[in-house]
Amino acid sequence: MDRDLIAIFFVIGLFVLLFLGIPIAATILLLTTIGILLVANADPATAMATAYFGQMTNWGLTALPLFVLMGELLSRSGTAQKLFDAFAVLVGRMPGGLIQVNIFASALFSALCGSSTATVATIGQLSLPQLKARNYPEKLVLGSIAGSGTLGILIPPSVALILYGFAFNVSIGDLFLAGILPGLLIAALFCGYVAIRHRGLQQDAGVTVHADGSRLRAIVSLLPLIVLIALVFGAIYGGYATPTEAAVIGVAGALALALMDNRLTPSLIVKSLKATVLFCAAIGLILGASAALQVAMAYTGIPRTIVSWIQDVQLGYYGLLLVIAFILVVLGCFMDGLSMIVLTGSVLLPVAQNAGFDLLWFGVFMVILVEIGLITPPIGFNLFVLQRISGRELPYLASAALPFLLLMLLGLVILTIFPSIVTILPQLL
Repeated sequence: MDRDLIAIFFVIGLFVLLFLGIPIAATILLLTTIGILLVANADPATAMATAYFGQMTNWGLTALPLFVLMGELLSRSGTAQKLFDAFAVLVGRMPGGLIQVNIFASALFSALCGSSTATVATIGQLSLPQLKARNYPEKLVLGSIAGSGTLGILIPPSVALILYGFAFNVSIGDLFLAGILPGLLIAALFCGYVAIRHRGLQQDAGVTVHADGSRLRAIVSLLPLIVLIALVFGAIYGGYATPTEAAVIGVAGALALALMDNRLTPSLIVKSLKATVLFCAAIGLILGASAALQVAMAYTGIPRTIVSWIQDVQLGYYGLLLVIAFILVVLGCFMDGLSMIVLTGSVLLPVAQNAGFDLLWFGVFMVILVEIGLITPPIGFNLFVLQRISGRELPYLASAALPFLLLMLLGLVILTIFPSIVTILPQLL
């Protein structure tokens, strides 16, 4: 069968199955089976089972459940409340008041838990009642929670960056470094937008849940969290530990912080372990399916076909980036970001290599597009989480998040013009 037709079949089949609501892992396995049967005299079951086993026994994946467990422990042990109270004292008097606190708290909480959904759920539950009580504009409040929550998959330790490193064979430590400055850049854009739009909202914003105005006490309350971040990433970049070993340090540190706050209970540990197992089981199924997809890609030659198409069209560097961005944004409307990274890895890797993209920079580029998918209907997971918290309808939440989505696109343009923002830390360290 003609390889061009097979490639077209894969693309159409992918969108049709996703549109019908078929789970992503089942979609991948079905397309893989059909692809192997069409072009190879091989048993699809044997090929996929071998690929699945090889993927799931890769030692590099062990960092993933450990970082997820670290985030679950911290999100359930009152860390977010501590962050919110501290930043309400430290930055609550900035233009925009407690809305700025949302952004600062989300950025630091992201560096602790690595999960966008957990960041939105936790910070949203803390801040939304207080912001409503102070009559802050609801759309700006909801948009800030949805937008700043996306920082959870860019600021390390990021599950998305771990999966990208695994799919594209890039150093996870270097990816973590590459994500820091872009994450701070997007957070700064959010803060600037809030400050410009609502300069008069700083009154009473410095009041915290405990009515505590002590900046020194606020800083002291943040120190254990900052020390934990420094230990985890210092161990990686100092060459003392691999990302997996550093994740173990993170889990131990999260347990220690919960113990210090008298929140370490058997129930907390069990719930954290259960959530970690459920999350990693779902991701593991998708990862295994993606390994099978790579086998199908090798048999069918679809990546080579796509590279050939791109060369024939002669899109150029920026034209190709625009096409990839468009495809990823469209895919983000139908599937979650982590699945998207795993699914597209086997196709985009040869495309990126052929185009001469820096894979570190491309990883950040791709993760920011995944961030955008988190607040893009109809599948935007952050919007669904926020809907449960706020009770608002999805279209209303999407319009509230739109300015922050546009700011992320602006950040993407800045990083494209100045790629050294991404690469400077990995080069220095």
